[in-house]
Amino acid sequence: MDIQDDPALWFFPAHVGHLSTQNYSEMEFLRTQVATIEAYLERFPFAERESRALAWIEANASQYRHRWQAQAANGGSHMQ
Repeated sequence: MDIQDDPALWFFPAHVGHLSTQNYSEMEFLRTQVATIEAYLERFPFAERESRALAWIEANASQYRHRWQAQAANGGSHMQ
């Protein structure tokens, strides 16, 4: 993996000027997915949210990404 492809490094100032359209799309995807998980977690007591978040990720993350990529490839609106 190229260092610029590592999402953990995107937050370091040296890489801010190097964000490509692909990286921006990835950031948009991650923000949208986090918002989806947060909305899902609102219905649970605070003490359960971490385990529920991990369960959601395990059950849905792969399918969520596939749908996002299909929509992006088709030029459609992104999931919310």
